[in-house]
Parts: sequence; C-alpha cells; structure tokens
Amino acid sequence: MANERIALGINLRKNKISTSTAFGKYYPEVDVQKTLSLRGFAEHMVMHGSIYGRSIVEGVLLQICDCLPELVAQGVPVQLGSLGTFYPTAEVAKDGAVLNIAAMDGLNPNDIVQAIHIRFLPDSTKLDNLCGPKFKNRCSLELRNIVDTQEVVVNGKTKKMQILKPIATAVAEWKESQGEGGNSGTTGGGSNQGGGTNTGGDNGGNTGGDNNGGGGDQTGDGSDQ
Repeated sequence: MANERIALGINLRKNKISTSTAFGKYYPEVDVQKTLSLRGFAEHMVMHGSIYGRSIVEGVLLQICDCLPELVAQGVPVQLGSLGTFYPTAEVAKDGAVLNIAAMDGLNPNDIVQAIHIRFLPDSTKLDNLCGPKFKNRCSLELRNIVDTQEVVVNGKTKKMQILKPIATAVAEWKESQGEGGNSGTTGGGSNQGGGTNTGGDNGGNTGGDNNGGGGDQTGDGSDQ
C-alpha cells in the first residue's frame, strides 16, 4: 500500500487586538478537519494492512478507552509504545494553596484540588520523536485560507461564524488593488476549494477567537485549563 502523505493545512489568522504589538499581523494555525470517530479510526487501521477485522480492532480500542482512564485515575501513567504517555495532573482550586504544615492537619484534598486532567506527553526518544520540530518533519504543510471569525445573529441568537478566504485569492485581490491585475488568474489555485464562508460554526482547533500567539508551539502542557 502506497504511503502517500496527505497535506496538513495551515491557515492564517489576523491579530485584531489593537493594544498588541502584533496587531495586524497574521499567525498560522492548523486547519483542523472533522474529528474521526473510534469506528472510523478502526476502519483506518484495518485499511493499513491489519490482519484483524474492524470488529476486533474496534473492540481493542474500546477496551483501551475503558482501562487507560482507570489506571491514570490511580496515578499510573500509561505508555502506548512509541506514541507517548498518558498521565494525570492536578489543577489547583481557587485559594487552594496550603499555607503551612499546620494547615495540613485534617486537610481534605477535595478542598484544594479543583480538577484532575489526563495529559499526553508525546514520545521524544531519538527513534520515535513526536515532539515539535521533529513531528513537523512527518507533516507535509500546505497554506490554505485566511480565517476570520465574525458574530452573526441567527434566530435571535448571537453565533460565531468562521469565514474562510483562500490565500491565493487574497493575494490576487491585493495584487489587483496594486495595479497588478494581470495576475488575478492565479486565484483559487492549489488545493484551496471555494472562497465562501464556513457556516458550520467554529471547527475544532480553529475556535476561540483570534490566535494572538507569537507563532510558537501551543502545547497547552504548561498550565491547567
């Protein structure tokens, strides 16, 4: 079976915070697709040459979904081979800091722990490095759209709508505005499809408004949410 690498789409979002030093600049974010279900994942594994049928693969995955949280809830990190390790972290409750040793007498941990999170740490060994720049080498990046989020009123309710414009179209329009209309024929090139709006609402990792980061890694592992 051919191992064809499907492109990972990269969109650009404009920083709209006027007080930010990055105001007006565009930053990359992943063009997140529709989430694949467990059954879909099992079918994908079968298509990759598994000797087991979908029902068996799906059954094993379901068992993992049951057993992994059970072990992590007991403080037992679970390493899934070269994929990485799942482990627990505690989120401190508001005013949950313990002042001194005397305050520990009769302390109920439920009063200082607001939540327990399951975290994932990708494998970082030399052989199977799935972290940051190394994992990027496994991806085939492709520029796609300029993303904007606008609020619209639907049936009396305010809703966020994601607007997508192919980058090739935006560049061609800019060139035309600069008197370079001869290049307008390049619009819609590449894999950018359509130039309309995404009326399905915010999708996955593209939600949450403006991406105002400096373009660095967004691991989310440093602080509890």
